[in-house]
Amino acid sequence: MQNDLTRGAAVLALACCLLPPALVHAESTAASLTRIEAETMLLRAREKQLEVQSAIITKQNEIAAKQTMGAMLSQPVVVGDPVVRAVEGLGDTMFATLEMSNGSIVEVQPGSVLPGGMRIVSIQNNEVMASAPGRKRIRLAGYTQQVNAFDPATPAPMPVAAASRSAR
Repeated sequence: MQNDLTRGAAVLALACCLLPPALVHAESTAASLTRIEAETMLLRAREKQLEVQSAIITKQNEIAAKQTMGAMLSQPVVVGDPVVRAVEGLGDTMFATLEMSNGSIVEVQPGSVLPGGMRIVSIQNNEVMASAPGRKRIRLAGYTQQVNAFDPATPAPMPVAAASRSAR
């Protein structure tokens, strides 16, 4: 019986010696998992912060581009600048028909140089941008049909029926 008691005490002592490392290992695993979870949360928060900063920068760039375009559009038309009569083309192959101040018509594309040194910078469906020596980029004005007031010297159009009779 003494032998069994001694053997039991030895087993208990051995178990006590082995038990603390297991508990320490369990605590270090829990602490490690907690640390990993905290790092993951920090990385996710940092990712969100970078996404928000990127969105802010994108919006700021859009606003700056719109302000620049607004400034270009609000430039007054300069007498003597060519006037856009038509824009044609597809994709990157765009052409514009310009009326010069002397009344001549010129067909241009990006990179064309006009008399007087004005260079065509870009052609889009809704605008033609040019740069002149000593001036910033300008948006060329579109052609506007002049509304004619009543002119008594201008003959009235001939009625269609009268025109067909006179042709006989």
